[in-house]
Order: sequence, then structure tokens, then C-alpha cells
Amino acid sequence: MIRGKMLKQKLCFALFLLFLAPLAAEVEEGFDKRQITYLLKSKEYSKSFSLYETWHQKLGRHDFEVLQQIAQILLEEGARDSDAEKQLLTIFGVSISATTPSWEILEAGISSRNPQTQVATIQLLGRLQDDQSDELLIRAMSSEFFFSRLEAAYYLALRKHRVVTGQLEALMYRLPEEMRFFFPEFFALIGTSDAISVLRHMMDEKVSMVRIEAILNAGRYGRDDLLAQIRRQATHLNMAEQEACAYALGELKDSKSLPLLQKLSSSPSSNVKLAALRARGQLGDLPVKEEIALIAKERDLFALSTLGDLPEMADEIAPLIHDKDMQVRFNATLALLKQRDRRAALPLTEFLLQDRRDLGFQPHFSLGRSLMAWKVVPSAREHTKQSGFDLVALSLGVREYLLKLALELPEKEFLFLAEQLFDARQNALVPHLVNLLENLHTDAAIALLQEKSQTAGAPLIRAYCNLALFRLRHEGEHEKQLMGWLSQKKESEIIRFRPMATRTSFRLPEAAFELTPEENSRLFIDSLEAIAERHEEKGIDLLLTLILEGNPKNRPLLAGLLLQMIQ
Repeated sequence: MIRGKMLKQKLCFALFLLFLAPLAAEVEEGFDKRQITYLLKSKEYSKSFSLYETWHQKLGRHDFEVLQQIAQILLEEGARDSDAEKQLLTIFGVSISATTPSWEILEAGISSRNPQTQVATIQLLGRLQDDQSDELLIRAMSSEFFFSRLEAAYYLALRKHRVVTGQLEALMYRLPEEMRFFFPEFFALIGTSDAISVLRHMMDEKVSMVRIEAILNAGRYGRDDLLAQIRRQATHLNMAEQEACAYALGELKDSKSLPLLQKLSSSPSSNVKLAALRARGQLGDLPVKEEIALIAKERDLFALSTLGDLPEMADEIAPLIHDKDMQVRFNATLALLKQRDRRAALPLTEFLLQDRRDLGFQPHFSLGRSLMAWKVVPSAREHTKQSGFDLVALSLGVREYLLKLALELPEKEFLFLAEQLFDARQNALVPHLVNLLENLHTDAAIALLQEKSQTAGAPLIRAYCNLALFRLRHEGEHEKQLMGWLSQKKESEIIRFRPMATRTSFRLPEAAFELTPEENSRLFIDSLEAIAERHEEKGIDLLLTLILEGNPKNRPLLAGLLLQMIQ
């Protein structure tokens, strides 16, 4: 018994030496690093960071374990905060931290009373692949915000989760019949036998819009097990339904339907005719291109839009880019731009540059919703105030999309457009433009960035060009200027975001519809991310200074960047 007691004492002493002795030494020397996080949790920020600096000096290096704890505490504090902006910044901070968020943060985001925070959290969950994220997405299906439910449904449908079909049906049947047109996309995306059965039923719904959406999404998602029903409905008298069926038959590459499509090509409805011609083209009937071109020459906007997606049609489109009708000019310019034709560059400046007309752009669909053209709307800001639809945000997305397409033009034409945008001080497009020039990475593009980094009277342009040159590791004092700008903005800058598009609103091709900061905020974040990517000690020092001395609302986002930097 005595021997066993001595053995136990020796074991305890060994454990003390292994785990507790270093901690005891810290305390004996008058320093316990646990006080750093204790003070931080008590919101004694100055004392906590002062104590960390003492510990930093004592170690002679940064303590990544303590920094990680600091960042996590700030993120969890932001998630619990009642301030909607701080909650949103917390979700954004987690999304850029390159770490797995805690359950507490995700649960707080889903439970937020702010719909934008909920949607941002759902989009973050959509990038995670585990049971925890599934559980929270299912919980989001009970949100009081309709679009939060639809956003969650989209990600559950992508995963083909076992409960999603039942959840969607339950939600759908609680809504008026007229609102059921939101749902066919989800059932087509799921693609299980139960989901396809619901989609088939929706093709016979009383409301025309629901039937049309069911047919269109069957085509978009390749549900060829519904072909027989689509063929039958193509013979119905409803013109919008005929158009949708023609589109779906083309998407499904149904060669057996070629005689039916030829018949629909003679329809008195120009939209049905155009959809049928397009479908025939997809089935290899190439002479239909000339028929579509003839319709486009009659200044039909849907035909112009269709023509832009067909190869080698630039010469047929080009005469219409100078049309007196602005709607025709814009749709012809976009169609020519898709053809990667240099002639699109000059007319494109009219629509890229914002002037006193304040032009906005909104999608215009045919009755069967298979055809889409763009409508140019003057006084976009006034239109937004009166209608409640954020035409300004959508229009900025359209301009960014046009600019991305323009990158496929010959370099000389793209640089011409870039010069025009810089000289006209188009600040809203500057972040996207500089990013494209950076990716172009040619001698001429770098020369333009160098030139504009010295532009007098345009601080945003100067700062963005300096940031690009810093990321490209170009020679010069770009880092010094970047650090100076960040230090200058640390107290005044409050990070704000553009309005977010929900899953069911119109979306541009290849666009990322997640949280996007406004231009000044985006510069602030992009600059910090560029410094974080270097993983240098001075970058950590700057972030800690910004957390302590900068705007308190920004702390969760800065914490996310700190986590990214120490990975």
C-alpha cells in the first residue's frame, strides 16, 4: 500500500513537471498569459492588448495560440452582439478566416433578426460539408424570412438531403398558388424520384407561371424522364407554354421532337418561333442562324440576345450598335461583346460610364420566360426610390459583367476602356477594373496601373492601383503607401456592404452573389488581406493596432483576418 502511494506521488510529480511547471514558472515570474484572454472577455481591451504586448516582448515572437484565442473571443462576441452591422461583419470575418466556425457563431447567425445576416450565414453554411451545417440549414427552413428559407432550400437541394423534398412541399403548400413558381428549380435540382414526381405534378398546375417554370427547369437541369410530358404540352394552345416547351426540348437535345420544333418555327408568335429556331440550332440545324439574324434585323431584342450566343454572327449584329433606339444599341453591343468583336469597345463606353442620365439595366423576359433581353432605364436612383427594387445594385452588377466580358477583347480595346473609366472617375467600377488589369498582368496593363497610381485628385484610384502593384510585388513604395493609408483610415472606416441578391432574384451569369463590400470598405479589406497573405510580423502588429484603436464595429472582421494571417 505504501509502495502504491509512493508510485502515485512520483506520477503526480512527473505530471507537474510536464504540464504545470511551465505555467507555474510564468506565474512565479509575475506573468500569466491566461490573463490576456480573461481581460478580453471582460471587455478590458486596452489592458488585454497591453498585456499581450508584454508577453510578445518577453517571448521575442508572436504567440499564435494566444492570438487565435483573441480572434475567437472577438468573433463570438460579435455573433452575440445585438447590433445588426456587427453580426454581419462577424459572419464575413468567419468566411474569410479560412477556419471552421464555431457552432455558437453559426447558431447566432441563423437566429439573427436581421435577414441579411441570416442569408449570409446560410451561404457560409453552404460551403461547409458536415452534419452540423445540415442541421442548421434545416433549422433555417423554419425562418420567419421567406427568402432565408429559399436560400437554405437551395443548399439542401444541392446536397440532395433526405428531408428537403418534404420540407419544400410543406412550405410550398402553405403559400398561395401564384407563389409556387419559386419551387420548380429546387425539385429539378434535387432530381430524386420523389422530387421529379412533384415536378411532373407542377407541370399540370392551374397557374400558368407555375407550369412554365416547371417546364423550363426540367430543361435546364436535364430531366429527360419528363420528355414525354413536355412533348404533349408543346401542342397546347397557350403560346407561353409552347415557348417554354420549345426551349426545354432544345436543352434536352430531343432529336425526336425536330418535326414538332419545325412546326413551332412557323408560329404566329415571334417568341415561340424564336425559341423553336434556337432549339433547332441546338439540335444541329445550323441554317436557322440566318432566320434568327433576319428577325434581329427587325430590331427584335430577344433575337439580338439569342444571336449573341451563336458563333460567327458578329457581322450580322454590328450594324445595330449604332441604332437610334438605345434599347437596340445596348442589346446589340452586348451581343457583339459576346462575340469578342473589337467593334463593341467604342459603343460600350456609353453604357459603362455613368453620367447625368443615371442609366440602369433590368432584365426583360418573354411571356414563356425562355428569352431574355435588357431594358435600359434612365434615372436608376429615382426608379429605386419609387419601386423598392434595387435597380442601382443590379445595374452595377451588369456593368461589372460587361467589363469582365470586355477582357476577352483584344488588349488594345480593353485598355482603351480602362483608360476611359479611370479618366471619368468611375469609382464604383474601379475595384473590379483594377482586379481585371491585375489578372491581365501584361506589360501594358502594369504600365497603366503605375500611371494611375499617381493620379492627382483621385485617392480611391491611387490606392487601388497601389494595392494591385503591391500584390504583383512590383518595385516601389507600394507597401509603405498601403500601410499609411490603412493607419489613416483605422478610426473612421466603418465596413459596409452592398445589398445582397437572394437565390431567387435574377442573377447574372458567373456572378458571385455573396457579401460584397462597398468600394471604400472593399479597399480597406482587400488591403488588409494582401498584407495578411504575406504572413509577416508587421502585418500582425498592424492588425492588432487596428483592432484596439480602430472602429469597434470592425473588430469581428479584423479578427477573421487575424486568423487568416496566422494559419
